[in-house]
Amino acid sequence: MAHDVFVSHSVKDKAVADAIVARLEAESVTCWIAPRDVVPGADWGESIIDAIESSRIMILIFSRSADASSQIKREVERAVSKGVYIIPFRVDDIPPTRSLEYFISTSQWMDAFSPPLERHLDNLAKTVTALLKRPPLPAVSVPAQPERPSIPKPPIHPSRRKSLLIAIAIAALVIVSGAGWYLVQKKKGPPEKPILTPTPVPITPAAITPIPTLVPIPAQTPSTPPPIANMINDEEVRNFVTSFYRAEERGDVDYMLSQYVDSFKWGPERRDKASHRNELNERLKRWPVRSFSVGDIRVEHSATPDKVTAYFEYRFFYRDPASGRSDSGRTSQEWGISKSSGALKIVSARATGHHDSPTPSITPARGPWLFPDSSSRYLSAAELSSLSSDDLWRARNEIFARKGYKFSTQKGINFARTLGDYYRGVDDNQDRVFDSMNQYEKANVRLIQSMERGR
Repeated sequence: MAHDVFVSHSVKDKAVADAIVARLEAESVTCWIAPRDVVPGADWGESIIDAIESSRIMILIFSRSADASSQIKREVERAVSKGVYIIPFRVDDIPPTRSLEYFISTSQWMDAFSPPLERHLDNLAKTVTALLKRPPLPAVSVPAQPERPSIPKPPIHPSRRKSLLIAIAIAALVIVSGAGWYLVQKKKGPPEKPILTPTPVPITPAAITPIPTLVPIPAQTPSTPPPIANMINDEEVRNFVTSFYRAEERGDVDYMLSQYVDSFKWGPERRDKASHRNELNERLKRWPVRSFSVGDIRVEHSATPDKVTAYFEYRFFYRDPASGRSDSGRTSQEWGISKSSGALKIVSARATGHHDSPTPSITPARGPWLFPDSSSRYLSAAELSSLSSDDLWRARNEIFARKGYKFSTQKGINFARTLGDYYRGVDDNQDRVFDSMNQYEKANVRLIQSMERGR
């Protein structure tokens, strides 16, 4: 499948890479990024090559880590050979090494090391969309870059003709030397006959010139790139926490327990998972109606990219319709979260809870509102538990009325008339009005809804 953009990045720059992909895909630019787009079970190297060849543009996130990566050098070399336009997106103010500079020296650089990153992402998106309107670049021939020692070549022997000339010259020299020796010996007369004593003559083996043996070098297969670091971003932590409490609302004990590491110990007694499962089931049985409103979640990152600490507070409401009992309050949580196994898991947790004190019910005598301050404080289950179903409906809808919700049902219109000049309906989209509420209003609406469901 063809893509507009291939994002080449180091493992340590994954956060920047994800931000680039999100920004480009918001402009309907199709992106390919590893490991997201690697098909499970497919060969990693083959997937990379196919993705580069089917892309129009490569965005190289240039950093210190990328500059030292041999994998990224191979990706850039492949992009150049296939005519893929390269945009170096520089997040570190350093020059490239000579090997990488060879391929990207003529590319249009984008310096993005000065904050904020969003401004550079906007410029990058404009550049990419403009380039996609141009015709593609032609493929070029890239000289091979040797990465292993060359095989020694065998010595080149002289030609046959040259060897024959050398042999003739040596023979002539031997003949001339022998003739000279003969003339000298003739003048001296015959030599005395020596007494021959058999003496062993050592035989010197002829010198053998070693011929280099060619040792075949096994073909090198592309090394598997290192695993992508399980970097944690703030948004997935918020989703992780919210999903946990949505599971508790619906009583999904198996999901809740699966969010902890296997070695997690619950409580000061260091209980195991089985005992905690029993405790959860007892609590859910005791309080069939449950509601949680999670506030702001602050994520604190550590030196290790796959470990964070999450700080947050949530309000809870428990109710047993059979007995009419209820409980509410707020809890402050500190979670240690890890992603070393590929998924977020809770590795530690500390909680501090506060139960609401019983508060007398507020009667309609305080003006047109049941709870005139429900936009500036959290309501408690105790003060709501004595209200009738109609009063709970009114308490919930008066929050919507103060936010400008335009009622369409007859019951809502009749209620709006009782508010007189205190009411002005301008928006009939209930979801949009709810999204405009502050944290107190949203929490109070959810609390009232949970109590209405329990009636």
